[in-house]
Amino acid sequence: MKKVLKLAWFATKVGIGGGVVYFTVDQGVWGDSRQAAATYDRLYDIMPGTKNVSLKYLTLPKTDDVNINFRSYWNSGVFFVFDFLANLPSKMIGLKDSAVGLVSSATSSKSDESTPTTEESNPAVESETSVTETSAAPESTPPLEEKAE
Repeated sequence: MKKVLKLAWFATKVGIGGGVVYFTVDQGVWGDSRQAAATYDRLYDIMPGTKNVSLKYLTLPKTDDVNINFRSYWNSGVFFVFDFLANLPSKMIGLKDSAVGLVSSATSSKSDESTPTTEESNPAVESETSVTETSAAPESTPPLEEKAE
C-alpha cells in the first residue's frame, strides 16, 4: 500500500510538471520572439497593468545612486547562514520540545473536558477500581469498603 501511495504521489508531481511545460509550450512562451510577444499581449488582456509594472521595475538605478559596500553585505550573509546552520540542532530540539508541550497540553485539556467522572459514567468501573485498590494494598491495612449506591 505504501508503494502505491508513493507511486501515486510521484505520478501527481510528474503530471503537474508535465502539464505546466505542455501549457507554456502550447501558449508560445518557449517559441520565438513573435510568439512570446503574442503570449505577453494575451497575458496583458487577462491582467491589465502588467506592462506598466514591468517597465517600472526594469529601470536600473544610476551608478551614483548605488554606493553600497557589497563585500560587507556578502560577508554578513555568509556569517548569518553558517551561524544558522551551527545553531540548527539546538533550535530544532527547542522547537520539538515546545511542540510536544503544546500537543500534550492540548490533548490533556481536551481529555479532561471530554472524560466524565467515574461516578457519573459507570458504577461497574468504580467497583473494579476499588477491588484493584484493595488487592494492591499492603496486608497491614484493612481493605477498603465499597460504597453501595
